[in-house]
Amino acid sequence: MVMPFFGFEVEPLGAQPLFNLGPLTITNTILTGFLVAVLLVIVMGIAARASQLWPKSKLAFYVESLVEAALDMITELFGDRATAMRYFPLLITLFIFILVCNLTGILPGIETITYHHTSLLRAWTTDLNATAGLAILTMVTVQVHAVRSIGFKGYFQHYFTHQPWKPLNLFVGLLDVFGEIMRLVTLALRLFGVIYGGEALLFALGAVGGNLGWLTMLPIMFLEIFFCLVQAYLFMMLSASYLVMSTSMHDKEEADETVHVVAEGAKA
Repeated sequence: MVMPFFGFEVEPLGAQPLFNLGPLTITNTILTGFLVAVLLVIVMGIAARASQLWPKSKLAFYVESLVEAALDMITELFGDRATAMRYFPLLITLFIFILVCNLTGILPGIETITYHHTSLLRAWTTDLNATAGLAILTMVTVQVHAVRSIGFKGYFQHYFTHQPWKPLNLFVGLLDVFGEIMRLVTLALRLFGVIYGGEALLFALGAVGGNLGWLTMLPIMFLEIFFCLVQAYLFMMLSASYLVMSTSMHDKEEADETVHVVAEGAKA
């Protein structure tokens, strides 16, 4: 893609195909995501083997510190450590994987590695298909959590109350369902937009700066590192918040219904 005002190429909006494995097309974002996943499995495995009450390994110490800090935040959000522990493996995996994928996009020289005149590696989170997949995984988990926690009847009443035939309740329920869809959309677009936009900005500054491109990119590079961390944190905490909120409204409705029954009994 060529910018008409500056005359330089920027990163294409969509991921670029590299080769095919049968019916599956492998893009540069899929390759990067796979490599990041393998690297994380190896690093976390080493840290787990070195983990002990007083870890001597710095890697194990830093990983344990990160996990403990994240667990404290998630527990405070859920209000119950047992419930937080049930979903913590998913949430901490999302955080670490998204963070590392975000950071791969700003590694110096990563775009210079090519395969058949195509960038071999590209940040996984600059692919809308990838961030949409993460968002779908998160929202499916939220809905499954809600059904397992309050049952299908409670799940249905969460949106349409216990009187769905009333037009107002039906309208409000449809709005709530639309809100769930918009949560999925915003999760995917927020992560994709910020990370892709940051990489495009760095590329543009480097091209405009010419021989001093590295100097023009340096201040934005530090800002992008901060944004990478913030976006991974936001995705994890929003996912946890949606898990909590998936049953909180049902609890409120049950409390309101109980109050209504008690009031009716008092009148009788």
